[in-house]
Amino acid sequence: MAIVTSKEITTRVNKLLNDPGFVRWPEEELLNYLNDAQRAIVLRRPDSYSIDIDDFACVGGTKQALPADALRLIDITRNATGKAIRGPYNRQVLDDNHENWYAGTDAAEVQLYIYDERVPKTFYVYPGVTAGVQLTLAYSKAPASIDTTAHNGNAVIALDDIYVNAIIEWILYRSYMKDAEYAADPNKSTMHLQAFENQLGQKNQADSAMMGQQKGQ
Repeated sequence: MAIVTSKEITTRVNKLLNDPGFVRWPEEELLNYLNDAQRAIVLRRPDSYSIDIDDFACVGGTKQALPADALRLIDITRNATGKAIRGPYNRQVLDDNHENWYAGTDAAEVQLYIYDERVPKTFYVYPGVTAGVQLTLAYSKAPASIDTTAHNGNAVIALDDIYVNAIIEWILYRSYMKDAEYAADPNKSTMHLQAFENQLGQKNQADSAMMGQQKGQ
C-alpha cells in the first residue's frame, strides 16, 4: 500500500542532490524522472502494479486479448463458476496431443491457459469457449503519470512503498545522467542505476524465499 507522496520523494532527492531551491534540477524534472521510475519498475516487476478482474469476458474460441491498457498477463486463476484454471501450460504439449485444439468454440469452462511472454497482450484458453465465459485474471499495467497539479496536491505514488528506495535510486540515476559531461557524474549515474537494479533484485529474492516457505508448510 502506498502512503508516500511524490512530493516527499522529490524533496528527499533534492536534499541528496544538494540542490537548494531546485536550481540545477527543477522539481518538475524530478517529477518526470519519478514517473519514469514507476514505469521502469513495472516493466521489471510486472506484479508491482496489477489489476485484478473477476469478470473478464472471453470472446468465442481459444485466442483471447487482454484489455487495451494491459502490459502483460500475470495469472488466470478460475472460472466464474469457481473451477480452478491451470497454467501457464506448455502449448507444445497441446499441439502434440490435441492438434485441433485451436478450433474449439463451445466449452462453458476453461481448464487451462497458454501464455507466451513474447506476445504479452494475448493468451489462449483450452478448451475453446463460447463468447461471454467469464474468468478471474490479473494483468500488469503502467501507472498513470502524476502531473504537477496532483504532485502539489500531495498525490501518493502508484506503487507500494516498498519500492520507494528503488524510485529514488532511479531519479538519482537520471539526474546525474544530465551532467554526463562531467567525469564524476557518469560514475554516480552508473552507481545509482546499479543500486536501482539491486533493490529490485533483493525484492525478487525475498519473494522467492517467501514462496519457498509457503510451499514447505
